[in-house]
Amino acid sequence: MYGSGVAALQALPVLSKSSGKAFVICDDDKIDREQEALESIGAELVFLEDELYPPLLRTVPDPPPLLTFLGQRETMLSFHKRNVLSVVGSRNASLHGRKFCSFLCEELGNNGVVIVSGLARGIDTSAHLGSLKTGTMAILAGGINVIYPQENEKLYGEIAEAGGIFTEMPFNTATQPQLFPRRNRIIAGISYGTVVIEAAEQSGSLITARMATEYGREIFAVPGFPLDPRSIGCNLLLKDGATLVTCPQDILYSFEHQRIIPESLQEERATFTAKIVPQDLEKIRKKILESLGCTPITIDELISSLKVSPQEVLTAIIELELANKISRLHGQRVCLSLNPET
Repeated sequence: MYGSGVAALQALPVLSKSSGKAFVICDDDKIDREQEALESIGAELVFLEDELYPPLLRTVPDPPPLLTFLGQRETMLSFHKRNVLSVVGSRNASLHGRKFCSFLCEELGNNGVVIVSGLARGIDTSAHLGSLKTGTMAILAGGINVIYPQENEKLYGEIAEAGGIFTEMPFNTATQPQLFPRRNRIIAGISYGTVVIEAAEQSGSLITARMATEYGREIFAVPGFPLDPRSIGCNLLLKDGATLVTCPQDILYSFEHQRIIPESLQEERATFTAKIVPQDLEKIRKKILESLGCTPITIDELISSLKVSPQEVLTAIIELELANKISRLHGQRVCLSLNPET
């Protein structure tokens, strides 16, 4: 509308007058004080175009234009080349829930997955502890220097040393209830998928899952006992089509068939793709469209029925999805496009 950021800032006084709203530009002194405060703890500002900015977060409709980062820059850059999974759940988690979460994140980490969570009590804490040695990121609701809960001060320091911490809030911003949904959208957008472990029917974890769904991410849920209030949210997600998780392989299988491929597999994927004959792909695409209807089926079922290699089917699925001819749903299921182009 204005042509440049400078022109937009120059237009703010006129816009304030015409709209009746006060738009204030931050003064240089305040910017300098914030920069000095960040430098004093080793933190830095990360803009949308910066290589340190999480790549998947850039793809959401409302990416934060500016983040604050505390951690190891080179380590974080290596995380950006790996599969990333968000793990959320109850603050008042059961012993079994925390134990399973820690086990799950440790095994996923051993298979190259980076774990993201919110540094809260319960499931978040277990997720970070389970992945501390293999790769973890924390997303804060308050300022980069505000540790919440305070009991996680030691864990906060360990994550900063071994991985990274992000927030979109200014330095010294106190953690407040209204900031958690903003934090949750970053947790949902920064990763390929979100796994929920113990969540009440009305919980922030379900907000994160809903946002992840809106962003086109995969949703995973760990089932629980029907009479446990902490399991209601997860069981509802499973009814809605989330992928059931009882072991790390349930998630690792999904990573094998996603479009985000670790750097170590890029060369192998390129070599395979080069071997696929275009005419063969055209035939496979046609067979896929003939096989699909409005009722979703799993990609495994499709591969089995077509009797061609999984790689060829997955390549064709990606092309058909990009062409808006098919839709990919939770649980690695596909069907004819829910919103076909007219």
